Parts: sequence; C-alpha cells; structure tokens
Amino acid sequence: MDHGKTRYDLYLALSVWSEHSKLTFREVNGDHGDILIYFEKGYHGDGYPFDGKGQVLAHAFFPGSGRGGDVHFDIEEPWHLTGDGDSNGEKTSLLSVAAHEFGHSLGLAHSSVPGALMYPWYQGFGSIDLHEDDKLAIQQLYGVKEKQWGKNSGEKPVHRWPPRPGVRPIPTTTTTTTTPRPRPTRPPEPPTTEAPEAPNTCNTSYDAIALIRGEVFIFKGKYFWRVGDEGVHRGYPALAERLWSELPKDFIAIDAVYERLDKKIVFFIGKYYYVFQGNFLDNGYPKPLTHLGLPASLTKIDAALIWSHNSKTYLFSGTMYWKLDEDSGKVELDYPRDIQRVWRGVDYDIDTAFQWKDGITYFFKGTKFWKFNDKLMRISNEAIESSEFWMRCPSKPGNRPTPNDIPTNRPKVKHGQDEESSGADLASSMTWIAILFIVIANRIAINNRLL
Repeated sequence: MDHGKTRYDLYLALSVWSEHSKLTFREVNGDHGDILIYFEKGYHGDGYPFDGKGQVLAHAFFPGSGRGGDVHFDIEEPWHLTGDGDSNGEKTSLLSVAAHEFGHSLGLAHSSVPGALMYPWYQGFGSIDLHEDDKLAIQQLYGVKEKQWGKNSGEKPVHRWPPRPGVRPIPTTTTTTTTPRPRPTRPPEPPTTEAPEAPNTCNTSYDAIALIRGEVFIFKGKYFWRVGDEGVHRGYPALAERLWSELPKDFIAIDAVYERLDKKIVFFIGKYYYVFQGNFLDNGYPKPLTHLGLPASLTKIDAALIWSHNSKTYLFSGTMYWKLDEDSGKVELDYPRDIQRVWRGVDYDIDTAFQWKDGITYFFKGTKFWKFNDKLMRISNEAIESSEFWMRCPSKPGNRPTPNDIPTNRPKVKHGQDEESSGADLASSMTWIAILFIVIANRIAINNRLL
C-alpha cells in the first residue's frame, strides 16, 4: 500500500466527521494519540481475529481506556486508495471503511438507517458524505460546527510516513506497524494521578443511569458503561471524562443524569448541575441546585427522569421528589412530596432511576432493580439482579436465572414458544386489558391529580 495515499484517505475519513461537528484532528507521532490505527492480519492480540480477504474488513473500539478509540484494518484485504485506477469491484475502499470505523472510535454505534455512513454493512465506492442520521448523532456528542467566515482549507498530512513504532510498552495493546495517529484537538490537560480502579461490571451498584441517544448509559464512580440492544459495548467501563472532559476533575461520582427533550444532557454532581450539548458544557454552567428552586439544604439528587406519561421531569432525593417545569427552569411550587405517597413500593434513598424506551420506569437500589407499573403506579415485580439483566452477567449462586434480554421496541417471542401460542397469550392479555380498562383509567385520572 502506498503510504502517502493511505495517509490521505485517513485524513479524508476524519474530515467527514470534523466537517459537521466541533471536532478537529491533528496527527501526532508516537503511541499517545487518542485514536491509534493499525493494519493487522489474523490473530493480532485483541481477541477479535481477522479472516483474510472478505467478510470482516476492520473493527474499532469505542472511546475508553486501553484500546479505546483504536482502529484495526485487515491488511490482507485488497484495499483501494484514492488515486488508484478502477478496481473493477475487486477492491475495498479504504476511505469508506475508515470513515465508518472512525465513527465508532468517536463513540457512535451502528445506525439502522440504510444509506447512513454508520449503517453496519459496507456500501462500496459511493459518496461518504454524512447522512442526516449521522450528522445528528455526531452533533449530539460533539456539538454543531460553528459558522466560520472565509475558506478554511484545513491542514492536510504532508509529513512522510512515520517509522515503525515497535512494541508499545502497554501489554494489552498490539505491536505492529501503524498508520498516522490523528486525534481530536483539545486543551492540554494537567498531569493526573493514576485512574481509579474500574468497577466490577458483574458486582456493583449504580450511581446513575440514563437513556441517551437510544442507548443506556450506566455510571459508577468516575466510570460508565454503554449498553445497546446486544448488551454492553466492548471496551467498557470507560472513564466518563473521555466523553465529557468538562466535568469537574475532582468529582467522585455522578449522582444523576438524564437527557432532556431538547437532547441536552444534564448531570447532577453534589449541589451543582451541569448541562451539556453533546460533549460540550453549555455556557453558564455549572449552576447550584438552588437555581432550580430546590432548597439550599439539599446536598444531592438521587435520580432524575422524564416520565413518558406526561413528559414532565421528576427529581428524587432521599424521601422526597419534585416535578421540574423545564420551560421555567424551576420546580413547581407545590413540591416536594413524599415518594411513597404516589410511587408506591419504591424505597426511600434510591440509587437511581430512569425510563427505558419500552415505556417502563426502572428504580435501582444496591445491586438490584424493580420495574414500576406506570399505569397502576406501583412496583410490579420482585427485585432483580441488575448485573444479570443489564450486563448479562452469569446468575449468582442460589439465584434463579434472570432472563437477560435487554428490553427493546422489537416484538419478542419467548424461548420455546411458537407464534401461535404467543398469539393465544396476546388474545388472553387483551381480554384482561378489556376487563381492567375502566379501573386503570380511573386510577390514571387520580394519579394525574396527585402527580
């Protein structure tokens, strides 16, 4: 492969993302970049071997420690570079594949929209301009590019191909030849002490949990996990500062998080809250909790969520809860109220809560969680081990195995159940729904007055 052409294609692939966001990239020599790029073959030390020509073309790791952000390309693929002649369909576009993989390095999951750059299948030599779905995704994380007057040509990589770096000193990384190492430009950070020990994915409580851009983000200490429909993403837990670098450097834990209806992300840490547009802190933040009309004696928020029944924001702390008017930015005057008065069965001093896209509200305390019936306004099940359900960890000794299908909007058929029996169950369920309809409707009317 021509080194100069390879570098130019990687530059173009990164430019696709910087053109539509506040991201900028610069090339560095050495192994201290945020995105390290390798061309590998077969087994190459990360547990995800390549298979030669065809099938798996490349893979990338979501932002995080260790290999977080790195991209690996299968060197045995016949790569087509910009400036090469017509490949007659026998080669694979490095530019197209690199642009897709860099999306993962920046924190984007696959898109379900055909034609989007982040669609999970290779789409050939067509345009690599971002689909609207890609633009919304990258801007949600990194903000919208500010308008700049005049032509900005950027800085193309003009240096010669970097020398072989040799073996990196970190045992868990690979040791083969790398391509240029671009990384997002940000202010230099002061030297920091060693990162705190990462939490045990299968044995921990959760500090905060939120649905952000359709994925579950779970926070513990300085770390977080991303959970999609297929389970926990590779490379997690990762330090929260990797995505939100403007969080306070000395924070110990994130108390609560939620995504507003305008897609801004709100973090509660101690007696302050922070509003982010993607990865960037909004001007004027942080602000004290008292700015929301909360009492000065309040030391922290335990949970924050938007309840889909009325699209209102609710804040929980200790034994009380508040309803927040997002238009005025203040809690409503006839609050706080006792949690157990309305949210029946929910313990005081919860760790966190959120509403998933299945429409169910989930409350967490310790290593367990409960589903809340939003229509009957009460806890609807016994405690479930959080790690077994959300992280898909093995069942603990003595526990009944927990069904660990992460709830999605997709219709499901239980294991061992055919569609006919499933339809019978649905008909039976509809009968019960008809019987209980009036009771539920009356209860909702009462609850609306209480909430």
